[in-house]
Amino acid sequence: MRSQFIVSSALASALLTGLMSFEPSAAHACGGFFCSQTQPVNQAAERIIFANNGDGTVTAVIQIMYEGPAESFSWLLPISTVPAEGDLAVASDIAFQRLQQATNPQYSLITRVEGRCGSDGERAVTVSADSSGATATPSFGRPDDGVSVAASGVVGNFDWVTLALDPQLPEPADAAVGWLTANGYDVPPSSAGLLGPYLNEQGMYLLALKLTKGSSVGSIRPIVLTYDGQLPSIPIKLTAVAANDDMGVMAWVSGPSRAVPFNYLGLELNEARINWFNPASNYAEVVTAAADDAGGQGFVTEFAGASQTLNNIIWTPSDEADWQAFSARVYSNFRQIFDTSLSLYGDWDGFWDAVEASVTLPAGVSFEDFRLCPNCQGTPLQFSPSAYIAALKADVIDPVQAVQALIGRQPYLTRLYSTLSAGDMTVDPVFAVNPDLPDLSNVHTAERIIECHDGVEEFEATWRIELPQGGVLRGTADDVGIWPTAMASQPPNFRVLELSASGPGAVVDDFSDNIESGLDDYNATVPRAEGSGGFCNLGPRGGGATPTSALAALFALLFSRRLSQRRPPRAARR
Repeated sequence: MRSQFIVSSALASALLTGLMSFEPSAAHACGGFFCSQTQPVNQAAERIIFANNGDGTVTAVIQIMYEGPAESFSWLLPISTVPAEGDLAVASDIAFQRLQQATNPQYSLITRVEGRCGSDGERAVTVSADSSGATATPSFGRPDDGVSVAASGVVGNFDWVTLALDPQLPEPADAAVGWLTANGYDVPPSSAGLLGPYLNEQGMYLLALKLTKGSSVGSIRPIVLTYDGQLPSIPIKLTAVAANDDMGVMAWVSGPSRAVPFNYLGLELNEARINWFNPASNYAEVVTAAADDAGGQGFVTEFAGASQTLNNIIWTPSDEADWQAFSARVYSNFRQIFDTSLSLYGDWDGFWDAVEASVTLPAGVSFEDFRLCPNCQGTPLQFSPSAYIAALKADVIDPVQAVQALIGRQPYLTRLYSTLSAGDMTVDPVFAVNPDLPDLSNVHTAERIIECHDGVEEFEATWRIELPQGGVLRGTADDVGIWPTAMASQPPNFRVLELSASGPGAVVDDFSDNIESGLDDYNATVPRAEGSGGFCNLGPRGGGATPTSALAALFALLFSRRLSQRRPPRAARR
């Protein structure tokens, strides 16, 4: 029986009507990352891949990026059944790196010349803006504790246990925290309050992972979980105990069609807020402002399209050629095979685990010393080339290939991103699919038009940027490469939507008119050259206001807009 991740009772009640109409139960992945209160491990970000396997199960690949000592953490997941063999595995960070790079938002500014200047030309700049074994022997709880170990094991460098809780316990979360603390899991007492809503559900278990003794931060790998369910969900409430402010949460959902945040708001960013000259400089800031404006509970859809466009992105043809050549080659000694593998896979997850598992060091030589200087040992090492290659395949290659296969299992992939602080983590986000929504490219292109005329050189000319959403931003030659600070006062969202499993969604807020009028007001303050003498005026279409009156109007406008647009955060509408 595969493990099923269930929503808490509060969330299940809120979603019962909607979920019963088109899907079975919602399913949880990710979970709580608990830590020492004296040596806190901050959860800096989460990256998660969800894939519907088409057989009533979902596979989730979960990576938590954090700061702090590796020995001071525990990773907890409430589950409804005991994991079966094969339901737990490790993945690779390189898979997340490549998937994120391929789906990152890109903001391209194409420049063209309008009219005739002293010099002509056309340029384009594209910038990406980034927004994932052997049985262990733990101490078993006594029967009167109400806590027992239903299963245990080792996956990668994690020890794991599944705790069964007596249904007669008045406070199962308190009992679970007591057991975990007594058995070496670094769990703060406050975690009981977060676990309670999950463990109070009838028949729930608790999966707990910690690093095996002696493992380092570099050994903390993404985890792969397969479980019964249709709707992926993130138990973000558990994350609140160790979350940084504005913690990034990035999720990819592989399924039959585009995925939507079912109980969070859908956010469409205001492109005028993004610095098109250097989008990486403020993209994350705009997303955070957009999420805050939605009450801290909204997701931006950064990519939605056919999964086949990502074929050979995670495991590339070059990777395949390298692996086939490496594994088929005949080597004359350990140094030759080791140096070749080190150059190919030394920075991939699992490399040193494979080495440690398949190489016997001389007496008195520690593995740490060997890792610092692999070729310093005078005494020959004992190893089997075939065993070494097999270990590399299992620990390094297979996890990357598995994520590539997972992405291609369904025809569609959606990437969603948000930032949340601890105070926002009051509702577990659930993702559904909506076949009625269109594809959404991660590539955004705007046009910067240099306004040439007689008597002005191209480098002296004014220009305008036409945004894909509509609207125009004007600038002078002195403004090239500088995004106006006045844009920071604009709404971060273009629109805020309430999305569901069908239809285009309901518009909660539409800021497009405010954005357009704000651009017009700003443009009225930008000098615009006219005629052969380069005379400048301040009208948005070339006429009208004087410099003094326009600047005064701008000051009054910005002051009034700052008052009117500082609206209180909105709670999620579900």
